[in-house]
Amino acid sequence: MPTATKTRELIYPVAYAATLAGLDPMTARRWLRGYDFVHNGQRRRSEPVVPAPPAAPANDLLSFEELLTLRLVRGFRQHGLGLPTIKRAAQAAATKYGLANPFVTKAFRTDGRQVFIELEQQGAIRPDEQVLVHALTGQQQFVQVVEPSLFKDVVFAGNVPGEWYPIGQDHAVVVRPDRALGAPHLAGTGVRTDVVADTVQAEGGDEAAELAAANWYGLTREQVRDAVAAEAQWRSRTAA
Repeated sequence: MPTATKTRELIYPVAYAATLAGLDPMTARRWLRGYDFVHNGQRRRSEPVVPAPPAAPANDLLSFEELLTLRLVRGFRQHGLGLPTIKRAAQAAATKYGLANPFVTKAFRTDGRQVFIELEQQGAIRPDEQVLVHALTGQQQFVQVVEPSLFKDVVFAGNVPGEWYPIGQDHAVVVRPDRALGAPHLAGTGVRTDVVADTVQAEGGDEAAELAAANWYGLTREQVRDAVAAEAQWRSRTAA
């Protein structure tokens, strides 16, 4: 099982992490690094959703935890919450749990709804989002939003995420920060999904190609198909 230290190592280029999270690189970078902009002739700063590690601005790499944070923020955005509200929730959760990156923890999975309840009680929710937040803080709705967005396919190492199954735990593709240099690979093998998909494509992309790849890498046909399916999903985002 990955260690907490490994989950915080900076190993994912922003563009690659964005692809895995289903985002464009500029959006991912702005969410996790912040950005400067000009308003009414004045230069201003939009702060990141969560604080970046000290080394991050220099090498533009993300950690495994930040990769998963992108997915959760994306989930909140898809349900209508604005970035200011999400940022306030991140700050409140960081204080509540004593963690710099609070969204990707078991604690937030368990009672993160309380963070939004407290923000609402404090009047820290924008008027146009109060209905959304009020719905979100219902236990069932919170689970419907948060669980599929991040936690359903994540296995924890203590309080922090250790493994992510990006196409579901009923499939063989896994992302771990301590295996295959953090790249998606086939669980229990270390064989990267991009290598398998490239092999299948080079051999013609048909069933015979899948069988050939399975034989070469010591995989089952189902594992090969999982690798090809995952890579097809990510590559379609890159091509879009």
